Amino acid sequence: MSISLKFIIFQLLIIGPFMIGMFGKKYFKSPDQISQRIVLLNLCLFDPIIILWTVWGLEITRELLFLPLAGLCIVIVGFIVGYFMAFSLSVSQKSRAAFTISASLSNHGFTLGGFICYLLLGERGLALSYIFLTYFVFFLFMFIFPYARWVQSRQLNISKWKLVFDALINIRNIPLYTTILALILQKLNIQRFAVNMPVDVMLLISISVYYFSLGMTYTLTRKFEYLKENLFLVIIKFLITPACALFLVLFLPLDSMMKSVTIIQSFMPIAIFSVVASILFDLDTRMSSNLFVYNTIFFLVFIFPLLYYFQFCFS
Repeated sequence: MSISLKFIIFQLLIIGPFMIGMFGKKYFKSPDQISQRIVLLNLCLFDPIIILWTVWGLEITRELLFLPLAGLCIVIVGFIVGYFMAFSLSVSQKSRAAFTISASLSNHGFTLGGFICYLLLGERGLALSYIFLTYFVFFLFMFIFPYARWVQSRQLNISKWKLVFDALINIRNIPLYTTILALILQKLNIQRFAVNMPVDVMLLISISVYYFSLGMTYTLTRKFEYLKENLFLVIIKFLITPACALFLVLFLPLDSMMKSVTIIQSFMPIAIFSVVASILFDLDTRMSSNLFVYNTIFFLVFIFPLLYYFQFCFS
């Protein structure tokens, strides 16, 4: 299956489940609870296999480690800026947390960032985008999820010890455990099994499940909601994080292709996992899904055409 055909199928499996979830949620008594259970099932079923197989098969050199470091710096900057901007919003603590997570996590995966790297830079750009993304699992499960859980605990009066234990040992962390296992296997030079693992199929199913859950939490209204929040995220995603990337490529020992991947990825809109975090930890899912949809639309309408027009800068 060609890269372009994969991308087309991926997009169909994003739009279709999203629309089904959005228009079909009226037939469910508790769509938010069902969405939460579906997301948790996906985290425990498909994601661990995908992560174990792909991370185990990566060949990471010392030079390539600077790529995920750049990705990590970009999402940390987004988190810090979003955290302080959120205090100017007249919303609850849960809503501020949902905004902060949206400001941090970006769509660096194949559904957007990875494919655009392929489109502008070719197959090596796609391969480097995968390495750039290796920061994500650790950042998500060791920082974002514990942060979201901490905010949730403020409303539930959960003890600090239980919170720490929950952050380390929890069914939601299964993808993190499989990542650590994959790195151990790689370090021990244990070769990956010579079997044809249907990673593409599992990835398609996993993405479809997440977007179906997003549709179940998204409410289509005529009124444009969260105007201030959306404007803030446009500033963070398309001005501040790209400026951070430009600063990073000046100082990190990256070759020209790595620099291009870093800059392109710094322009990516909100990641679907910002909505997943809100669903799992009962934050503001309405806000998260709204911000995700409008930020992605803004990127596709305004930012992507500019990246495509100025693609000669990345060659």
